[in-house]
Amino acid sequence: MAKSNLTLLPSISMDNNKKENRNEDSLIRLSKSSRENLNLTTKVEVYLNNDNTENRIKSAKLLDIFKAFTKDMKDCKDKNMSPEELVRVGFVTTKTFKMITGNIKKNSVWIADNVNDTVIGADPEFLLFDQHDEVVRANNVLSYHGELGCDGAMAEVRPKPAISPEELVINILKILKNANITDPITPYKWVAGCYYKDKNRDYPIGGHIHIGNPVQIANMDNNKQKSLFIVLNKIIDELLAIPMIKIDGSIHGSARRTKCTMGKYGYYGELRTCNGRLEHRTLSGMWLMHPTLATCVLGTVKAIIDEVFNLVINHEFDINYILPNKLEESNVPNELKNSSIWSANFKRWKEIPLAVDMGCTADSQFMIEFLNKSEAGRINAVFINNWYKKMKTLSTYKTYAKYIDGFTEMLKIGHNEYNKFDKTLQKNWLEGKKFIVGF
Repeated sequence: MAKSNLTLLPSISMDNNKKENRNEDSLIRLSKSSRENLNLTTKVEVYLNNDNTENRIKSAKLLDIFKAFTKDMKDCKDKNMSPEELVRVGFVTTKTFKMITGNIKKNSVWIADNVNDTVIGADPEFLLFDQHDEVVRANNVLSYHGELGCDGAMAEVRPKPAISPEELVINILKILKNANITDPITPYKWVAGCYYKDKNRDYPIGGHIHIGNPVQIANMDNNKQKSLFIVLNKIIDELLAIPMIKIDGSIHGSARRTKCTMGKYGYYGELRTCNGRLEHRTLSGMWLMHPTLATCVLGTVKAIIDEVFNLVINHEFDINYILPNKLEESNVPNELKNSSIWSANFKRWKEIPLAVDMGCTADSQFMIEFLNKSEAGRINAVFINNWYKKMKTLSTYKTYAKYIDGFTEMLKIGHNEYNKFDKTLQKNWLEGKKFIVGF
């Protein structure tokens, strides 16, 4: 069972059960026939059957599975529930019921025993240009807060997180189309990019991805979770940030990582943890240039994230699978960015089973050199073919095939085509200008 619908009911029997060492609020009780029908064993994620992503995030709870009380099942039979309904009913305490459903009368919920509907977010940056094609510093016209704000001299769009790539792209579009929000920047051109330099300073433009935690991942031990983030970040670097070099190009991609006077950005292993979640910071803001590109990039990263989370859960969160203890000297969870695992002399990725299963075992020296040089020509036909074969081996490929296939076609386009393509957001997002390639 990956994901199924369930009728959730509050149980007075569970509320009244004061058995020592038994926290009923952490349980869902199911009949034997329900457990067999849904193929459930020990734990299950329960969340509201609701299209609203924000409500979905708030309602999710990971519960241990226990046998249903006889009285609860008898009450259901007395209410003339059919056999089909009886094998899809679960019981929780009143407290848990309120938390998951918001105490609404409709009590249909989703249950899942693996990773489903991982939430992603982003805060891509872009530049503002006046009529003379000179940069207008965003902090002179925008506040630091809100859905559209500034990150220093660069503007930043902060959409609500979403479950699907399309939903996140729609959330970005809603901000860009909202005249009340964009009023301060309407006199200017909004331009996506990777790196830009004028007579005053340079601008390292970021396209950071925020990765939500399914309940199973959120409930991991803190240090184990941070170890997972180290490996996941490297996997995204290898499977997404390196291919994106084709779009960034050598001049801008290399400058952002190695020559920027404001600091180095987008380097191998750049990440943050925010409220217990991973923020992947290697990508530039180039993916914001067009909604078609954005959708494929976000869909590809979703395929990678879901695959990693599923592997970790299938291996029961074993630290020796995620980042073995024998590599402990390279694992400094509280100082992720300074960890020696990112240093050029770290060559032990082939000893990390999670990285091996994802096909991401390139030495750190190779990763640093590849990203720092950012040579678009290295993303050639052979590279793209090998990358695509690797992506097709993921169990999540079938779900995210249209995004991965679309991104593959985009990688086949020469960098000069991206270099010439107008990256003005008004034209591409608001006026619907076609992208170089569709999907």
